[in-house]
Amino acid sequence: MWVISVYEKNDIHMFEFDNQEEAKESFKKLKGNKVLSEVIYYNDFDSKEIEEAYVNAKVS
Repeated sequence: MWVISVYEKNDIHMFEFDNQEEAKESFKKLKGNKVLSEVIYYNDFDSKEIEEAYVNAKVS
């Protein structure tokens, strides 16, 4: 799941997307201070996959 958080003066708006492409297209169109985040549920993975994702994580 992908989430865009848009911060305005007194409000925060959040939008959820099922895929990255759709989220990126909407991100380009939104104005203001915004953050695009991927939500990962760790209980969907085994411990080896979690460790590998942690080791290979990068901030972009």
